[in-house]
Parts: sequence; C-alpha cells; structure tokens
Amino acid sequence: MNEEQLEDLFGFYGYEDLYKRFKTPLYVTGIMDDADTELLEDFFENFKFDCTVLFDEFRFWFQYYEVSKRPPFTL
Repeated sequence: MNEEQLEDLFGFYGYEDLYKRFKTPLYVTGIMDDADTELLEDFFENFKFDCTVLFDEFRFWFQYYEVSKRPPFTL
C-alpha cells in the first residue's frame, strides 16, 4: 500500500491526526508495507483509538489483528 492510500484510509476512518503522528514510525517500521487495504479497513472497523494512543500500542493491536486473520497453520 502506498503512502497516499494509507493517508486516505486513516482519513476516511477519522484518524488524520494519528496518521500525522505515526507517518514516520509507519514508514520506519514498515508494518504497512505489505499490509492489504482490506485488512486495514477491517482493522479500523473493529478497533477504536483515541488521540492519546501511542504508536507502540497501535502497532501491537494491528499486528495482533493481522495474525488473527491468517489462516490456521496445518501440516
């Protein structure tokens, strides 16, 4: 997902301020580099954040949600 798409999604769900605060950490950590647009939309529909959330909290919940959506491991 590119930077413009990411900014649009944050804005659509009312998180413009979070995007402004998290823009650099999102880029540096790369957690959104391979993220699917639908996954982020689904994440925002299921989680609510206030303006005091820290990036580490956001990253934890996003990665937790991402792992929970993966298909189960089978041998």
